[in-house]
Amino acid sequence: LILAAILGPSLVPYDPLASNSAVALKPPSAAHWFGTDALGRDIFSRTVVATRLDLGIAVSAVAASFLIGMPLGLAAGFFGGWWDRIVTRLSDTIMAFPLFVLAMGIVAAAGNTIQNIVIATAIINLPFYARVARAEVSIRRNAGYVQAARLSGNSELRILMWKIMPNTLPPMM
Repeated sequence: LILAAILGPSLVPYDPLASNSAVALKPPSAAHWFGTDALGRDIFSRTVVATRLDLGIAVSAVAASFLIGMPLGLAAGFFGGWWDRIVTRLSDTIMAFPLFVLAMGIVAAAGNTIQNIVIATAIINLPFYARVARAEVSIRRNAGYVQAARLSGNSELRILMWKIMPNTLPPMM
């Protein structure tokens, strides 16, 4: 997929935007592997060229979900109290809606742009990262190495960032 995203425009046999009404709605054939659409555009060419955009949206949305969900989950699992209640309720609220419908609603309300698609996708994936981080931190916050770090005089934030967070990364990856 990465290779198709990088080399996409040079790999395709037809211009993905060129329309040819003479070959509109043709089934798959040797000339058009995936067939053609209503405007006569080659579907295979459009699919390969769109890989670059789709991969960019996916990577951006997952990175944003991870970078926002992880700190929320870390705080909820380590500090508990109102942090935990707020993060849990936020996650539950997002997960209460059908995810695809929620994403479509966000994009419809904010406008149909690539940036809004990335934001909507990041929002619907946010609870997964927050919940995994919260669960991992809840398990590790009273571990022996954390108690040793506390007895050594480390601050709570230092313990969270340098002792607990590195151990939560593998399950989140």
